[in-house]
Amino acid sequence: MGTAIEGNCAARAHACAYLAAASVLVLLTSVGCGGSDSCSDCSGPGTGGVTAGGSGGSAGATTGGSGASGGTTGGGGSAGGGSWSFEQIGSGSADALDQTWQVEMWAAHRPDGQTSYLMYIPAKTANARPVVLTQPYAGIDWTGEAVDERWAQLGGGIHSDIDGPGYDGDDQIVYTPQSIQDAVNEAAAYLLNGRAAVHAYARFYAGGSLEDDVLDAAAPYYFLEEKSSEIDTQRITTFGGSWGGMMALFGAARAPASVNVSAIAAVAPPSDFADLETWATTDLPAAYPRPSDAESFFSPYLRRMRASAGEGPNADYSRYGIGELCSNLKHPAYVPHDYWDTLIPLRQTERFESACPSLVSPVYWYRSDPIDYDAVNLDHGLFGKETGYPTAYTFALTYLGLATNGASEPLIVLGHPTAMVEFLTTVRAGQLASASSGEALEAVLRLTDPRVQVFDLGATATVSGAQYVAVAVNQVWSTSYDAGSIASALSGGFPPP
Repeated sequence: MGTAIEGNCAARAHACAYLAAASVLVLLTSVGCGGSDSCSDCSGPGTGGVTAGGSGGSAGATTGGSGASGGTTGGGGSAGGGSWSFEQIGSGSADALDQTWQVEMWAAHRPDGQTSYLMYIPAKTANARPVVLTQPYAGIDWTGEAVDERWAQLGGGIHSDIDGPGYDGDDQIVYTPQSIQDAVNEAAAYLLNGRAAVHAYARFYAGGSLEDDVLDAAAPYYFLEEKSSEIDTQRITTFGGSWGGMMALFGAARAPASVNVSAIAAVAPPSDFADLETWATTDLPAAYPRPSDAESFFSPYLRRMRASAGEGPNADYSRYGIGELCSNLKHPAYVPHDYWDTLIPLRQTERFESACPSLVSPVYWYRSDPIDYDAVNLDHGLFGKETGYPTAYTFALTYLGLATNGASEPLIVLGHPTAMVEFLTTVRAGQLASASSGEALEAVLRLTDPRVQVFDLGATATVSGAQYVAVAVNQVWSTSYDAGSIASALSGGFPPP
């Protein structure tokens, strides 16, 4: 969720938080942002101390109008029963990691007669493993469609949701342009590790429906199927947050059988839309101190949901629920969730885990009851406000990387030591409240894998994952572990509180 908002700065800061978390990658890229931070006018919660760079321009990028025609035809599948075809409509380049990256823009012509849009960033090596990065809100201006050109002319900011289904004359959403440079910056951590990247655009601002966004999320897998001679389609990973996490989950569930989505990272995603409707229309307004704000926030989402499922007693969310995911996902999804999430209730991930535990690898951020709505407002809890770079993203990079790396292949991830301490502090609080910490332990232990190196955004230096964890554990539990002993020490659990 996160950019369909009532027009206030605190809510907009929530949208900026996700951009900030991704755009911290510019610290690795040795390039400028090309302009000012589009979220700098917001000073509310959600930015986590990170500047949302990269949204203001397209330094180092060029784009062609029509591009190469280069069409290929896909093989069809569960996303509508017909065939997919792909047309390259543009190209460009951007500088990152002291290299120039070629970028391709593609139109994915879908079985339902509509078009999805993708940006493909090839790796520098042959047979690279691809990562799919879901982009529910990013604004793109290279499709040739009038709606994208019109929104690009409006520019970044809060605008009326005039293209959404059943526009009510009142709803507003945030529009955030994404340049080629921005897209490459967001993929930099994956490119650094030798991955190819595919951005999948849902273009929330352009209208559509829940089903339309799911097909946008499925499109990259049919595209990658056509690229099987160039890349490793048996080790695909995908990442998305919030509504983008929904895209990561449901898009992977609609992938063709010929490709293998080896690992999914979905941060605080909706996984049960029938339950989300109940939460948005009944449960949250009854609990939230400003119910009209909650209703305004969810209105653009509900209109897109109902455009696919219908409304009232005849609404059918059967294709947009946990049963669909449990039946169609092949490999476990890492799903971090904060106890105080006011947008997607924690119960969704708990029920998802309960329904198919072999397919869900959750990590929960413990908070005491009840939710402090004044502290959280309309947000995914407090984990996105961790200092510098939220640990949910550090864990995601580690999970996706280790799932597809070789036995001795190094992995570089991003992390901030203060954020790690803040996360482990919630783990210790959970211990004191007799809450389970098993899922958190698994995520932390992955960081101690000998292959993992952490680019420490606090010290701007690289340390071993084991050293990174040991320092934070020592600070929270007053222990004295080092890089050589931490994995063994944690093998039986976190230290006593």
